[in-house]
Amino acid sequence: MKMDKDMGSILGPELTIDGNVSVDGSLLIYGTVNGNIESHGSVRTAKGSKVKGDIIGNEAHICGLVEGNLIIDGKIILGSESQLTGNLKSGTLVIEEGAKFAGTCDMAEYSTKQSASDE
Repeated sequence: MKMDKDMGSILGPELTIDGNVSVDGSLLIYGTVNGNIESHGSVRTAKGSKVKGDIIGNEAHICGLVEGNLIIDGKIILGSESQLTGNLKSGTLVIEEGAKFAGTCDMAEYSTKQSASDE
């Protein structure tokens, strides 16, 4: 996976987090997260990474395994080796050939900011 020069935080391949993760910037995951992730930037999961929890953010590029819902303001990219089991809400969705997706998709104009104010 190409390194993003604006990537704020990186979770390495040998790291497992049991609990929720909140980050002000962007996040690149090579390891395992057992909990929800909230980012004010983009969330990228590398090939071989695992997330068991929801991902909330501005953009998402999924290349690993995700068991949870994606709630993204902008674009979601499901890479060719990604596996998503869960629902997604986003304005734009790109599914590359080979990606696996089991869930529902809501592409109405959606924003995590709207969701927070509705509650």
